[in-house]
Amino acid sequence: MEDLIQRYSASFPIFILIFFRVMGLFIISPIFSRQNIPTYWKILFSVFLSYILFSLQAYNTPLYIHNVVGLMFLIIKELFLGFIFGYITTVVFSAILLSGQLIDSQIGFGMVNILDPHNNIQVPLLGNFNNIIALLLFLIIDGHHQIVNLLVISFDMIPIGQVELTADIFHVLVIIFKKAFELAVTLSLPIIGAALITEGVLGLMTRSIPQINIFAIGIPLKIFIGLFTLFIFIPALISTLGHSFMDMLDDMKNIIEMMMSN
Repeated sequence: MEDLIQRYSASFPIFILIFFRVMGLFIISPIFSRQNIPTYWKILFSVFLSYILFSLQAYNTPLYIHNVVGLMFLIIKELFLGFIFGYITTVVFSAILLSGQLIDSQIGFGMVNILDPHNNIQVPLLGNFNNIIALLLFLIIDGHHQIVNLLVISFDMIPIGQVELTADIFHVLVIIFKKAFELAVTLSLPIIGAALITEGVLGLMTRSIPQINIFAIGIPLKIFIGLFTLFIFIPALISTLGHSFMDMLDDMKNIIEMMMSN
């Protein structure tokens, strides 16, 4: 009995490090950190998943922790790896909300915001519509399971206590941030283009028929053209989101490979 207690006492720091790597994902990721999920459920699920990983992993490499400061340093590195997973998913879904805001500002919904009860924030109207489509697509392609699977794989590729933080990793994170802006523009470009064409047509109508009340016609027309274009391009929207989710998972794999100790 004493040997068993001593064994688990020696392995407890490893369990703590596993927990913080898992918890880092559940704190940041918009998929797992939704406000409608109670905090204690997130903690319990993180503890449960950490215990499973702790039971399955075979730690042949000894973990030398000399003091509390050393343990805290390892905790920060493990938490940072979990944060990176959450950050990558966050920037993708933030880009989807940003694309909706760009669309809203072009077709006349710029002043309309609704409350997202899952994240407890104000979101643009069409941004919330795009976000719902993206979330459903992400669940359909089993993206949430793939993220957890990548997290599990990371323990095989990056053993506990051997996370390597390099400048190249931050460079990749900046590139991912830039790609998120490109995604936002790509998703909103068809509607923005249609809105600009509508603006040009309204301008010609104003020059040709000065007596026309352009405000009475223009605002409903822009909303109609914008929504019509949005629904026409929904298949392209889904295709673009699918490729973006695949790129997101590939970025996570690249981060894991870059963090492997040499």
